[in-house]
Amino acid sequence: MASLSLQHINKTYPNGFEAVKDFNLEIEDKEFIIFVGPSGCGKTTTLRIIAGLIPESKGQILLNGKQITNIPVYKRNFGMVFQSYALFPHLNVFDNVAFGLKMHKVSKDEIKDKVTSILNTTGLYQLKEKYPAQLSGGQQQRVSLARALVTNPQLLLMDEPLSNLDAKLRLKMREEIRNLQQKLKMTVLFVTHDQQECFAISDKVLIMKDGHIEQYDTPQNIFHHPRTEYVARFIGYDNFISINSNERNDDHHILVKNTLLTTKESNSNAKILTIRPENILLDQDNHSENSFLGTITSREYLGQSFKYTITSDLGIFQVEEARAKMRSSGDTVTLTLPAKHLHPLSE
Repeated sequence: MASLSLQHINKTYPNGFEAVKDFNLEIEDKEFIIFVGPSGCGKTTTLRIIAGLIPESKGQILLNGKQITNIPVYKRNFGMVFQSYALFPHLNVFDNVAFGLKMHKVSKDEIKDKVTSILNTTGLYQLKEKYPAQLSGGQQQRVSLARALVTNPQLLLMDEPLSNLDAKLRLKMREEIRNLQQKLKMTVLFVTHDQQECFAISDKVLIMKDGHIEQYDTPQNIFHHPRTEYVARFIGYDNFISINSNERNDDHHILVKNTLLTTKESNSNAKILTIRPENILLDQDNHSENSFLGTITSREYLGQSFKYTITSDLGIFQVEEARAKMRSSGDTVTLTLPAKHLHPLSE
């Protein structure tokens, strides 16, 4: 099992590009951590530095309190699963999974026991004689996962492992991976660009931007309490209200364009207020706080709800409303921004 500490990790390439900048992270034993962010943010580079596949420019990595920065990849005993399954086409499932054990000169009896055990755990035993070309995408991914787990790694590193699967299979596989992680009590680092994936299966989410950590917290705290506009936009907040310095009253009351807005959260450095589309209320009785008029300018049917674009003196808002009857473009409505859902952001 493994706890991991990354201390002041930097990665600068010869052309001067800084892919990772002063990266500091503490991961506890048995945690499932997801790195998420857009392409080019540094998440895969960070994972590869941890794996030992590329060297860091500065900083150190500690595994269970011991320095591993200069230990080569083949001595780190990390399991790795990547976007490409990288299975050997000429080997059947059993031999693909056994490959790493053979490289470590494990005895035939021990290989048989360990491979059989992990094939049973991953639901692959009945397919042990099949070859990769005879397997579905999900089955191939399970073989790749079994191969990474059979050596009992201290840490499991996964880089976009589900991106080649269709939506339904992707959902099934992420549940299987989470169940395996909890069953085997592994420490897992999982890279993805899919925000639904990261919130569904992780203990903690690390959102990256331009090589550094923008926010690192539980999925619940990030979802309900984003710290910056970047994080809020990334996880689906569409509505942003700018705060001018002369408009602030106190930490909980802000006068914006002659409309007094109240928040439950306190942030003396707030520059922006944000709220999710589904948390804005329309034409609610007895909701005078944080209420103002707007006009519907467009609408969209989402199946379970309707989405409206509404213009007001405070700006343009995206609002989702679950109700049987669609409102019409041109309608005047009262928007209410519940204080508990109105979050102040630092930047």
